[in-house]
Amino acid sequence: MASAKRKYFGTDGIRGVANSHPMTPEFVMRLGQAAAKVLAMEAEKAGIRPKCIVGRDTRLSGDMIETALTAGLTSMGVDVVLCGVVPTPAVALIARQEKAAMGAIVSASHNPYKDNGVKFVDGGGHKLTDAQELMIEAAFENDDVLSHRAAATGIGRVSRMDNAPERFIAHAVATMHNRRLDGMKIALDNANGAAYVTTTETLKRLGAEVEVFHSSPDGVNINRDCGCTHPEYIEALVKETGAYVGVAHDGDADRVVLVDETGSALSGDEYIAIVVASMLRKGTLRESTVAVTTMSNFGLDELVTGLKGKVIRTDVGDRYVIAAMRQHGLNFGAEESGHIVFFDHTTTGDGLIAALQVLKIMVETGEPLSELRKVLSPFPQAKRNLRVKAKPPVEELVDAQLLVKETEKKLASLGRVLLRYSGTESLIRLLIEGRDPEYIEAQAERIAEAIKAQIGE
Repeated sequence: MASAKRKYFGTDGIRGVANSHPMTPEFVMRLGQAAAKVLAMEAEKAGIRPKCIVGRDTRLSGDMIETALTAGLTSMGVDVVLCGVVPTPAVALIARQEKAAMGAIVSASHNPYKDNGVKFVDGGGHKLTDAQELMIEAAFENDDVLSHRAAATGIGRVSRMDNAPERFIAHAVATMHNRRLDGMKIALDNANGAAYVTTTETLKRLGAEVEVFHSSPDGVNINRDCGCTHPEYIEALVKETGAYVGVAHDGDADRVVLVDETGSALSGDEYIAIVVASMLRKGTLRESTVAVTTMSNFGLDELVTGLKGKVIRTDVGDRYVIAAMRQHGLNFGAEESGHIVFFDHTTTGDGLIAALQVLKIMVETGEPLSELRKVLSPFPQAKRNLRVKAKPPVEELVDAQLLVKETEKKLASLGRVLLRYSGTESLIRLLIEGRDPEYIEAQAERIAEAIKAQIGE
């Protein structure tokens, strides 16, 4: 894939342990300078002073990284607007509203608090293309390019936008088109992250009875035993509170997990199926087509084609889903991992908007999630996420590849095997899909053991 050519950027920005390379203040300041050189060019050509909207999550290191990034941007003549702690999609929204040259988010998403990261959106609120990230990396490595800095009144100014959370909340409420959640009891897990104000207030403003959990960030508890990477907690909270639905975010709230009233979390594909079926029946799915990644279940294809729709598959990463949506003029796309994109309402993955759109379907149909999720009949899957000490090309995992080929031959056209490295963590991900659950589980275990023997931690 194209992302393999990039030195620093992964599938979702640049991440690492805070205060260790590459997430040091020195690196991040230079990154800000390089991003300014690339993303502010259009504004400068038009004679407009470039502006960058900056938001962050609740990590202890957020202030340090944000300050370094701001120094880099302003040194190149970019005005910086600090939004404070807001979800990633809020930065994308405000960048678009403010006609900014770019937006920047200081977050490591679902990673633990010791990590941090930086990701950018363009002035339209869209994630950067591979080409744009390669240009930023080229500028980062070029001392001559970065030596040309702003001077005197050309140096960027810094301001704060105290109403950034309110702007995001108002936008989210408006996407409900006057639908209310009056009397709906919702268990909410904010992962001690960026959504701790915005999602709570939005649901309350729509009339829901909200039981709020993991919403007291202290800088080190973000994602710790909570949030959508630990769905068992929101499942238990739904049962404990008797909620009609559970909602859980990750640290920067660009993802969501929903839990039905029985305390069972929906898979990402079940979520996608509910939305696509509703949109196809209403005639609101543009081109009658949805964009998903290669990780989505084949059962989704059966559902969509049965409703006279079409599925487009992309590489793993919401950036590739979004690129396909833009290329084909679509208004809905999603990753099985929980990144959900509604172009009618937003330009990037948005956990709050994603939750609201399914809550709206629940209100419209009068059906609980336990019934709505039955629309999908998934193929059985076996998954493994394995920690690795190195990332050689997957083709060099000799023993594992022999087993992969054996499995693919057996499954033929009624299944598949996917083996890929995570773009943000030291993990390799294995997925096998087929009609026989016992066979695919056994093969997944055999392949996993072969991988562990060669590159396991």
